Amino acid sequence: MKKIISTFVKYPFYANLVIVVLLLAGVFAYNNMKKSFFPERESRNLSISISYQGASPKEMDEGITTRVEQAIRGLVGIKEFSSSSSENSARIDIETTGEYDLDETLQEVKNAVDAISSFPAGAEKPVIYKRRSTTPAMRMNLAGDVDLQTLKKMAQDIEDDCLRSGEISQISISGYPPLELSVEIREDELLRYNLTFDEISRSISLNNRDISAGMIKSDDEEILIRSRARSVDPDIIGDIILRANTDGSLIRIRDIGTVKMKFSEMSSSGAWRDGEKTIFISVSKLPEEDLEKISGFLNDYIDNFNTAHENVKLYISIDFLTILYQRLNLLFNNGMFGLLLVLLTLGLFLSIRLSFWVAWGIPASFLAMFVVAAISGITINLMSIFGMILVIGILVDDGIVIAENIYTHFEGGKSPKRAAIDGTMEVLPAVVTSVTTTIVAFLPLFFVKGRMEMMYEMAFVVVVALFFSLFEAFFILPAHVGNSRVLRRRTEKTGYIHARFYINKAIHFLRYKVYGNLLKIIINWKWAVLATPVSIIMITVGLMQGGLIKTTFFPQIPFDSFDINIAFTPGTGEKKTIDYLDRFSKAVWEANNELVEEHNQDRPFVTATIAILGSAFNGQERGGHSGRVSVMLREMEDSPIPSFTIANRVREKIGRVTEAQKYTIGARSRWGMPVSISLLGTDIEELEQAKLFLFNELKNIEDLNNVTDTNAIGRRE
Repeated sequence: MKKIISTFVKYPFYANLVIVVLLLAGVFAYNNMKKSFFPERESRNLSISISYQGASPKEMDEGITTRVEQAIRGLVGIKEFSSSSSENSARIDIETTGEYDLDETLQEVKNAVDAISSFPAGAEKPVIYKRRSTTPAMRMNLAGDVDLQTLKKMAQDIEDDCLRSGEISQISISGYPPLELSVEIREDELLRYNLTFDEISRSISLNNRDISAGMIKSDDEEILIRSRARSVDPDIIGDIILRANTDGSLIRIRDIGTVKMKFSEMSSSGAWRDGEKTIFISVSKLPEEDLEKISGFLNDYIDNFNTAHENVKLYISIDFLTILYQRLNLLFNNGMFGLLLVLLTLGLFLSIRLSFWVAWGIPASFLAMFVVAAISGITINLMSIFGMILVIGILVDDGIVIAENIYTHFEGGKSPKRAAIDGTMEVLPAVVTSVTTTIVAFLPLFFVKGRMEMMYEMAFVVVVALFFSLFEAFFILPAHVGNSRVLRRRTEKTGYIHARFYINKAIHFLRYKVYGNLLKIIINWKWAVLATPVSIIMITVGLMQGGLIKTTFFPQIPFDSFDINIAFTPGTGEKKTIDYLDRFSKAVWEANNELVEEHNQDRPFVTATIAILGSAFNGQERGGHSGRVSVMLREMEDSPIPSFTIANRVREKIGRVTEAQKYTIGARSRWGMPVSISLLGTDIEELEQAKLFLFNELKNIEDLNNVTDTNAIGRRE
């Protein structure tokens, strides 16, 4: 090691060459690294979905879900599975171990499910698929004072434009019921013509279909015979003949009723943004796609779309690249602040030029880390940026120790090159040990599985950056510090000799008068000193056990949006739910106006309210009896009040909602609710009784808010 360090110190060309390579390769790697909101990992999840129209959750569980669970229970490669049975559908989510090829596991699951022969007659064929690894890119909503049919058509045009862009491949549209062709017959016409519904249904099915009738073949040509009569055009359906009368007149469907394309009345869903109908458009990205390019295209497209349309507007609900850039700005600000502190502190106590080369350790380590990360497939995401923010204050520690020791050897009378070599070698074991212990502390994160698997990228960034900080501190730093232009004897002509005199005097006082005397006291009273941290630890543990120091798995972070969820007894009409959603929206704006006036703001805290019918509690409740209001807030970093204050004011405005079966106000943490309890058992009725008992007991605890259960019951029968 000493020989390598001596070579770098004697021939600084090698160090300069490394710096040039780092600059070119690091900048190139950073510019070519893909950006994503969350780390992207190979998917290990499978899903099974089965539809059974008209079935209650209990029927779905007993007739379908339980049989699927029994069929896949013993398959190799499955880590665990969870299922949910709701009205008309069931879903089973499977997490594999990752030890076997996902496609092979998928085929085994498919074979096991296909072998089930005892499904109810009305159940549809199970759909078994593997979920691709995607991360969110942008969420938008299209709103305007137009009918829902027009809004849907425009949303589909937007989807087509996005898919043609070449940047986007994952896009979904939601917020409206499915379309259906409705044939509505008048009762008086049925009686007049003596018709039945069976006759009408049979006529439509016989006349609205495509039929292949073989082929005519001769020596000269071949012609396929095919009747193409299938259509979803209401005018064509209305022309279907039901009966020919004896006088030659024809009775068509349009004569006895109306045919129209409309949204299904069986599906209770809808959304409104500030009172206008809205449709949601969600864009996600695959691992091979880039969040920055997707966001750039969508922002340009939204500007052009809004310019070209007057009655409708395309809004951005969440731009995940913006959130990512906020974290990057935090990293940049922390980095610049750290560099300034290093330059100021070392420049004040040692040398300006020496402090510059110590500070260079931060960008050098990051540039090298970017090269390795780009080769390893790491993206710039929230977790990798978190790792950079975490490690940025550690990177210069080794450089500071080495530079200070080199300066001490130089002040002892050695030449710059000799001081650089001897000073580096003297602290090499201590510095290696110090940095290595930090690296070892992060190594276990490489092996974390499950939901916390994304910690891998944070650990990767920290470990690689620390490793290259060692390389820079041992080879690059001594090569540039061991130079007569960096280490030089101070004279009256060389600068701030008078300032240095007073600084050295202050350091001497702190070293010998303050720290030296304190060290003597510590050595003389060593047992008392050793007892102090032990006592502090015991007091801290006691405060935690006594509840005076609160604990939480993950802190509540101020949010830029929150939801008001409500669910009534299943079977409650849509009108009641919509009335409550309107009431909630008005309460939100009233609270906003009050807070704006109280804090003398020139712009509102709330930017929009989006009322959604038919879905609440993160999809756990579906149907006309449930809904939610999403409250979109402005950027809260410069706000005089936290978003929690706004949510609490809205809660006060709304008051108690005694009619609701479930009702919550607040943001949902990525890590789930602060307290979650699962009840497991094989007897549904016993579980229901246990749930009701636990639910009532939890409601009696004053410190708990938003107590809800995830078990959705079906409609009344």
